[in-house]
Amino acid sequence: MRCKSLLMVLILLLLASCGGPHGYAETEGFQSDSRYRRDFQVAVAPLCDAARRALLSDGYVVTKREGQSLSGGKEFQGEEKIHVILQVYVSCEQRAGGSILFVTATEEHFDVKTSSESTLIGVPLLAPISFGTSSEADNQVKIRGETVTKRDFYERFYRAVQRELTH
Repeated sequence: MRCKSLLMVLILLLLASCGGPHGYAETEGFQSDSRYRRDFQVAVAPLCDAARRALLSDGYVVTKREGQSLSGGKEFQGEEKIHVILQVYVSCEQRAGGSILFVTATEEHFDVKTSSESTLIGVPLLAPISFGTSSEADNQVKIRGETVTKRDFYERFYRAVQRELTH
């Protein structure tokens, strides 16, 4: 009996270790990454204003601004019926001798899916008459989303902020 219990526990442990896919959160190390932050030798307010102007001057719509944080988006037409939204999130923080600009961008891909719905109403026993309706609707469906990790994207943004600071 004791041997069966031990065997059962070992089997359960083995199955638990092989369980489903591991999430991304398990690999997140919270290591500082220079592509998502840049130090500037200016106060917070002018830095955040320069980041806002850098987004606006490149066609982004600044959709949210709260305190020293803002976000903006820009839409692109991908393949037929697919469009992409590039969303940029900015946070400005005071530090000794200047400010830090934290930036993260996400790219979200959407597809248009058509759904149909039909209804048929009839009374077959009383009369051979039926009434039907049908409709189709296009719905936008997110098919992919991810954080932009290309260092060059962030470097271009920091250069644009620096240009705005010098104007």
